[in-house]
Amino acid sequence: MSIDRAVLEQLERVGGRLAEAKALKLLDDIAWPREVEERFFASGEDRLPEVEYRVDRDALGRRIAELRELLLSIDGDAPALDWLRDNVRAQIQAAALLEAVGTREFSARSRELYGGARTPFFGGALRNIDLAEHLTARLQIHGWDEASDPEEEPLDAAALRDQLAARVAARRPPLDIEIALDPRITAKVVAGMSRIRIRPEATFASWEAEGLWHHEVETHALTAHNGAAQARCSFLRSGGPRTTRTQEGLAIFAELYSRSLSIGRLTRLAERVRLVDMAEQGASFLDLYRHLREGGAERRDAYFDAQRVCRGGLCEGGAPFTKDACYLAGLLEVYAFLAAVLRGGLRDEVELLVCGRIALDDIAVLAELRAAGALERPRYLPGWLRAWQTLLPYFAFTSFMDGIDLGPVERHFQELLRVAAEARPAGEGRRRRGRPPAAHSGPA
Repeated sequence: MSIDRAVLEQLERVGGRLAEAKALKLLDDIAWPREVEERFFASGEDRLPEVEYRVDRDALGRRIAELRELLLSIDGDAPALDWLRDNVRAQIQAAALLEAVGTREFSARSRELYGGARTPFFGGALRNIDLAEHLTARLQIHGWDEASDPEEEPLDAAALRDQLAARVAARRPPLDIEIALDPRITAKVVAGMSRIRIRPEATFASWEAEGLWHHEVETHALTAHNGAAQARCSFLRSGGPRTTRTQEGLAIFAELYSRSLSIGRLTRLAERVRLVDMAEQGASFLDLYRHLREGGAERRDAYFDAQRVCRGGLCEGGAPFTKDACYLAGLLEVYAFLAAVLRGGLRDEVELLVCGRIALDDIAVLAELRAAGALERPRYLPGWLRAWQTLLPYFAFTSFMDGIDLGPVERHFQELLRVAAEARPAGEGRRRRGRPPAAHSGPA
């Protein structure tokens, strides 16, 4: 497949301009300083946090003007040019979002980029909150036995640092990523393309450490490095908010497929969608914090999740940062994409998912660019994609399951469980509802 030379020339010109621009660090700029956390707990956990955001709005205004000029300079009608326009618009939207930090408008712009808790899937009836509620219900533990996982000693921050550093060093081709302890961060872990910072006093379960590897290193850092290595499209190292749903969905799929997505982790992801919904309906930071504490969350975990939703917006409620509403939607979409594409054995199209930080809707134009030699194969592949021999059989089997009515099968086994319950000695047949294990922070 060939692409017109004029299109390739614009790709190099506009792509070069995008690559040269310093990437916005939205999450860093809206992050709450550690001092806010310390003041909140010192004051008795009953006052709204006071957060001051320091952004250079004049510089953001200039950046937006330059990007709009660049957008107008793209001339022509071709899928690759429309894709270029989408990428320029994404940078404009990211700058405009940051420009509105600390205001109600911030939340409105956030909803345009990420959706909200009640945003539907593909224009249908089901919404993000519906998926969250479904998962919460299905993750409840039922049973009669005193079954439990064996006790294990959690990893401290230094042990996690050493473990991640060793895995990074052993990876081939090598990834240039620094793993460091940082006492200034609020979250347990903050990850970027080339640096992962860990809060020194944090501890991590083994599944949590494994999840961090697949989420932060094997997905976010990997796709950024692949994007940076693209000769003509190095701006794919930073896809901006338009790629967030796909990138987070891909990262959570990596956790799920590696069996490091725990009950606590998935429950917490679902709970964050509920928190966004509560905040959109007017709940304040204190309302969110108290809701989490009443649900059994530890003080620091409750603070962390409440501040994730309120950062950048208004602590008083009604204007949240809605990014957390799109994680599960992203997982659903990535899973559906893989199920559809892998049924045809289309490995090249699957590899396009990690050629940079991209959105699922980019796949068709990326395939066209690759065929024209304007896009290179990804240098780094995540573990789940390297294991092609086990990936394809998984989706081959589940594709058949999709066409089966499981209702009769479920009813058959439910009847077996009822008979088994009645056969238990007196005093042991009462059904109990258990709580899932404590939900650690896990990857961002």
